[in-house]
Parts: sequence; C-alpha cells; structure tokens
Amino acid sequence: MINIIISKTTDYVETNPSGLARIGARVRNKNAQQLHSGETNKNSKSHPKTSKLYWHDKVKKPASSAGGESPHYGIQLAHDRRRMRFSLDSGNKDVAAAKAAQIWTMLATHGWQETLAKFKPNTATTTKAQAATVGALIEAATRLSSARPESMEAYAKAMRRITAGVMGLDSGKKYDFKRGSEEWRAKVDATPLEKLTPARVLAWKNAFLKAATTPDKRNHASVTVNSLMRNSKALLSKRIAPFIAQEIELPTQLWFQGITSEEEPSLRYRSKIDAGTIIAAARKELADEKPETFKLLLLTLVCGLRRSEADSLLWEQVDFDRKVISIRDTDFKRLKSKDSGGDIGMDDELVAMLRGYHTNASGPFILETPKRARKEITEHKSHGYRCDATHKALIEWLREKGVPKQRPLHTLRKEIGSIIASRDGIFKASRYLRHSDIRITSRLYADTKVPVCAGLGAMLASTAGNVESGDFKGPAQSKEAKTSKAKGQRNIIKSIARA
Repeated sequence: MINIIISKTTDYVETNPSGLARIGARVRNKNAQQLHSGETNKNSKSHPKTSKLYWHDKVKKPASSAGGESPHYGIQLAHDRRRMRFSLDSGNKDVAAAKAAQIWTMLATHGWQETLAKFKPNTATTTKAQAATVGALIEAATRLSSARPESMEAYAKAMRRITAGVMGLDSGKKYDFKRGSEEWRAKVDATPLEKLTPARVLAWKNAFLKAATTPDKRNHASVTVNSLMRNSKALLSKRIAPFIAQEIELPTQLWFQGITSEEEPSLRYRSKIDAGTIIAAARKELADEKPETFKLLLLTLVCGLRRSEADSLLWEQVDFDRKVISIRDTDFKRLKSKDSGGDIGMDDELVAMLRGYHTNASGPFILETPKRARKEITEHKSHGYRCDATHKALIEWLREKGVPKQRPLHTLRKEIGSIIASRDGIFKASRYLRHSDIRITSRLYADTKVPVCAGLGAMLASTAGNVESGDFKGPAQSKEAKTSKAKGQRNIIKSIARA
C-alpha cells in the first residue's frame, strides 16, 4: 500500500510540478501561522481542558448590553451541577483561551468558592448566602419548585426522616406539635448536607432493613426506604437543581448518589372485604345517626375518591342532571396531576341520596365541617384534612367491620377499582380511578374479584361421581383413557368452546 501511494505521488509530481508548488506554499503558510501563535494544533478534542488549546475555539464574544458584540471574550463553565459565565478581560483570543484554562483548572481542583473568590470576587461574597444545610435545601426547593404543596411536604418529610436516621436525631416528640417537634425539626434542619454522605446513608438504610424481623416487616421496610429515597431526591429535580446550586453550595457527592433501590414485594391489592356488606351495614348504622360519616363512605367507596378529594369536594362539582361528579382543580384543591381530573358517573340511587343531602346543605362543601374542626394548619405543621374528625370516625368504624388497619379509606378506593376491573375490564377501572397510566391500575390497584377458571370441567364430568364417592381411581384406569387420541382432542376443543 505504501509503495502504491509513493508511486502515485511521484507520478503526480512529475506530471503536475505547479500543483506541487501550490501544496508546498499552503504548508509553509500554515506552519508560519502556527509558529506565530505558538500553537501546533487547535483541535480542542486532542487537548486536555487544562490546555489553552482546548479552549481556543470555545471562548466567545457575547452580545453587549448596548447592542453589538462585547470587546472581550468570555466563557461559560459547568461543574458540580452549577453553571456560570466568566469574562476573560481580553480581546485577544489566545490570551482569553489561556485564562479560560486557568479558571477551569482551579475550578476542577479547588471548587466554586475559591475559583469565584479569585476570578469573580464580587460574586463569591453573595453566592453562598445560605449555608448548605438540610433546612436551606428544603427552603430553596419549596420556593423554586412548582410542585403541589402536598408533594413538597412529602419530599421534606422524607429528607428529614433520612437525616434524623443518619445523624441519630430520632425523637418520640418529632410529631408532637406541642411538645418538641419544633425543637427536633430545628436540629434536623441545621444538619450540614456534607455530613449526609452516600456511605452513611447506605449504612442507615441497611440498619433499617435489618431491623425488620418478619417477612411482612421486611416487605414494609423495603417499600419505605425506596419511598424515602425517591421523595428526598425529588427536592433536587432536574428543573430546579441548577437554580438551587446558585444559592447554596451543594456537596460534591449527594446523599442519594449510588444508592440502589430495594426489590419490592408485589403491591397488587388483594380484596379481603365485601363492598355490599359494608354498604348495607353503613346504611343501617351511619346513614341516620352519622350522616357526614356515611357521606364520606359514599365518596370513597362508591365514587372511589381519594381522601383529599372527598374532603374538599364542592356541591358545584356535582351535576345531578348529567349524573356525574366532576373532579377538577378548585380554589380549595389542586389535583395530584392533570390526569387526576375527569367525570365520575353516578347511579340513580346515589343521585337521589346526594340530592337529599344537598337540600339541607349549609355550605359549599359536600362534607360539612365538624363543630370541633381542627384549627387552620400553620406553615410548620403537617398537612391536615378539613373534616379530620369525620375521617377518623369512618376509619374507626371500618376497622370494626374488618377492613385492614393500614389505610382503610384508601382500601375502599382499591376495592371499587377491583369491582370495576372484574365487571368492566382494567381500562374502565383505570379511568374510574383516574390514573395517569393503566400500568398503575394493573400493578397496584385492580384485583379481579372472580378467580380465573380453566373452563375444562366438562372433561371431568364422566368421573365426577367417582370423585364425589371417593372411588376415583385416576385417569389411567377410566374408560375415557381408553378412547382414541383424536376423540379426546375433539372433546377438549368442544369444552373450551362451551367455556
């Protein structure tokens, strides 16, 4: 191959002497330019970031505020989930590239604070206005995120619970608003983020899992740690993480990095209650004596509403003529997601009941506010329900009727999902429950109320008598076993068709 190239080059030179001269001139001019600039190759991909050659094609002159182009070059650098622009104070591209290399080298070795102190001293004094603590992170995320207040509260609770576990700050008073929750929260919020290293979080997680001694507890622990890690990580979502990094200096390693999720057990709902029995008992025991509790049962079981949706449902959302309840954002309730909205159909009996309650309504809400309603929730207290006393009364009544103790009101929602899935299919159940994805309905909620049957019982009809009398000797000794193979296959096909 080398001989061929040399031969072709020689032939070209012999037949095109002027072409060779032009090639030589271009090479000499290029070498002269490189010698003049002190460079041999400006291809940034072939140089490390510590070299000015890497930055030569990356420095740019930004647009000036007066219009046109700035006289000085600048560069925008990103490091540790943070991005910032630096002015290179030079109109010479080679000088600017050299300074960009200096800034990057210091940033990579010493971090943002020292780099800003040297190259942007005015910014360095204001960038770290808040210490990088758990409380500062929660405050910044709450202010910068567009998520629902309920969601942000869940994220903050998860972060505080992980922090308390890692730092050994667990307290029996952490949920007691009158006797210590503020003091406990202040200690947790003051924890520097740099102390929540992935290694310490992993050690806490493993200790939490090992403390579960029974299969049920281990399953519950796996679900809990996954939920805590997922919710705490949401404080630094991709949308707001760059903005948070501009206000507080985040540690190089975040608490969730490298922490893998635990394998969770099957979370599919298994029905252990009978909706008809519960409704019959409620009509007898609650409809007259505790009408508000009965209304809450109708909204959560028959209509499949979430607790918060039932708690804030307005009469204006009920269309008696169309026989639907419209679930949408109101002044009192922001939906979990866009897909959480929709219309829920009502049976004639439910319409008649709600009409009767509407006649005696004293306010805009379907559930009347209890006389001893909980006081308005302040910012430092957890989210509560407007009709908390009604919720607690129904929860206690459901547990007496055998409904599982863990989240009995949500069990009612799962139960109606299972009923609709068995009767009308998984798709209609998903729309009734207003899930964003049908896979959620299939994986977590809908359990078929009627077990699947093979439908081949007709094949055993001839031996049923023997089985019932205890004289069954097995298929090998039955008369059907002696029939031809073709006849047996025809019988199977017929029985499947009948099923």
